[in-house]
Amino acid sequence: MKRVIFDTNVYGKLITEPDFSYLKNCIISDKNLAVYGYLLIRKELRDIPKQPLRSKQTRILLLGLYDDITKGKMLRHSQEIVQLAESYCMSYKRKGGIYGWKTNIKVDFMLVACAALHGLDVVISDDTKTLGSCQALKAYSEVNRERKIRTPSFLTYTEFSEKLRNQSSTL
Repeated sequence: MKRVIFDTNVYGKLITEPDFSYLKNCIISDKNLAVYGYLLIRKELRDIPKQPLRSKQTRILLLGLYDDITKGKMLRHSQEIVQLAESYCMSYKRKGGIYGWKTNIKVDFMLVACAALHGLDVVISDDTKTLGSCQALKAYSEVNRERKIRTPSFLTYTEFSEKLRNQSSTL
């Protein structure tokens, strides 16, 4: 079974798909796939601003999708996650990364730290500027190798949704 976690942007991508219901059902019913929730992702979904394209209805739909997909599979936040994420950030900055800890990158790094510490297999995200940047990927590998923690694999939303549509659970 593949144990995965979605970045916040994945939920937004899912609800815009023409075959949204089909994809949601594939995720929920796939016995070889477990999508885990994390407090910070749900908080980001709750904090979506009210704008014409992001209405209260959109927020309710996103939170409902999150709850349905992650039902009973919540990962706990801890100080160990924060410390690992801070180590990622320091390594990322040494590798030329441009964002500092006090930006949104800290949530990205905590998501990856959570996945690594909980032994998840895959992080799914379309964020190539921060979470999936070259500097960040190198930082995860370096820090996790030093700490003897397995680094999860990374898939884009497009790669993940194609595998779902092809009913290929080999993430």
